[in-house]
Amino acid sequence: MKIIHTADWHLGQTFYGYDRSKEHTLFLDWLCNIIKERSIDLLLIAGDIFDTPNPSAEAQRMYYHFLKRVTQENEGLQIIATAGNHDSAARIEAPSPLLNVFNVHVSGVVHYRNEEIDYDSMIIPIVGNGCCLAVPYLRHNDHPEAESYSKGVAKMYSALYERAREKGYSPIIAMGPLQASG
Repeated sequence: MKIIHTADWHLGQTFYGYDRSKEHTLFLDWLCNIIKERSIDLLLIAGDIFDTPNPSAEAQRMYYHFLKRVTQENEGLQIIATAGNHDSAARIEAPSPLLNVFNVHVSGVVHYRNEEIDYDSMIIPIVGNGCCLAVPYLRHNDHPEAESYSKGVAKMYSALYERAREKGYSPIIAMGPLQASG
């Protein structure tokens, strides 16, 4: 299996007054070409697809055009994306019913079932018997109860890993954006 892992695209970003849309277009074209040239099976996007929670129509168009193009040009390509701290979690996940048709899975929010974290919703099967733990950016209270944010995040990943092992998945890829300081 061939995998490309990306993150922090920040589509729609204006950097100190400089519009980066041309750079983003060149990057997405390059990525499409690399995926095709190298016969990539799985593209991972670990957050911050957009630069703001309310991206411009042009930035959204760029993203969805990329998804359409890359899935049309690469039969069997699977894409798994998670929302980052710059993304609107709900906005990123909203088109999931349509994107799933193209083998694109987006994990934007932590889902709950019976007031408990739905770990299964973040375990995405991949080619073979493997899976990807697709964890969106965890905001406070998005993780199991713990004495600190970092310990809550660690508990989340541990619980997901154990759940994936219980389900018999191997290999297991863990992916999720984190913001670190200090």
